Amino acid sequence: MLLERRRLDPSEAIRLLTPLQGQDSAAPYVALAARLDGLEPERLHRALDSGAVVKTTLMRLTLHLVAGADYPAYHQLARQPRMRAWRKTYAHLDEAKVAAELGAWLSEPRSNAEIRERVRAYEGVTDEDWTPIMFARNLLPLAQLPPAGYWRDRRRPTFVVDPRALPEPVDAATLVLSRYLAAFGPASRRDVAAWAGVAQRDFAEACERLQTVSYRDENGRELLDLPGQPLPPDATPLPVRFLARWDQVLLAYADRDRIIPPELGPLRLTLSGDQTVTVDGRVAASWSLERATRRVKVVIEPHVEIRRGAHAAIRAEAKRTAAFAEPEAERIEVAGI
Repeated sequence: MLLERRRLDPSEAIRLLTPLQGQDSAAPYVALAARLDGLEPERLHRALDSGAVVKTTLMRLTLHLVAGADYPAYHQLARQPRMRAWRKTYAHLDEAKVAAELGAWLSEPRSNAEIRERVRAYEGVTDEDWTPIMFARNLLPLAQLPPAGYWRDRRRPTFVVDPRALPEPVDAATLVLSRYLAAFGPASRRDVAAWAGVAQRDFAEACERLQTVSYRDENGRELLDLPGQPLPPDATPLPVRFLARWDQVLLAYADRDRIIPPELGPLRLTLSGDQTVTVDGRVAASWSLERATRRVKVVIEPHVEIRRGAHAAIRAEAKRTAAFAEPEAERIEVAGI
């Protein structure tokens, strides 16, 4: 969708794109706006209200918006390494009993403060703020209730357990692997494990079960893809795109050089959460918005030399992004290019 925007319902787009980073409440909307035509934030609100999209903690212990139907599989996969640690730390606890107790209690909405107080009652749970929270989130599929996930909503969320049974780990890994390859293939086993925040062994059986085709990159590493997936020629023109904070394409591969030039490594863009601009498929700049009464300015900070022929496209895309983010602005300015 970064090659050519599509008109899709937000929930279907998220299913195809894989979960979108939601640490910053506006990020999923900016990410979708870069990929979809005619995006209306209210349609994503409705998807959250209906459960077609869920906001939750997933890969790499960060917040994401995930397609509701796929959430049990993503949760089951993402928790595998964390539950290995959980079972060592809390070997004295009866996992099934604790899961049943907490699951019943979390069938009603609870705040983080309430979860902390309840979970600290279990032997071995320490007093650090996030230890009891992660105890519960790793053990159970907890979803944030709307309006969590709304455009720029910053209210403290409440949490409820998803009542659906989790798939077997191999079934979960197979579904997630198929979603990942459809979005980002060809890619290596190391890539998909790094993206998901799990060990390669968590995908080992799925890689054998799922029908894939194999390629080799210039260094001889095996890359997997789904059969029949298009492989655009190297000369395919890549449009300018304004990406969101921690945009998924920046985190999709273990080798970040595929999209971030090596000389930008010291900027640590995948940690800072800078919103980035891609030119010819590579990160070339960061961008931000400066808001004033009835005016918004898009400030572009180039990180590499940008060819002059791309400047007009960058300015046009900047104005499009600003118009989406600030629809009431009467004037849009672009600085830096």
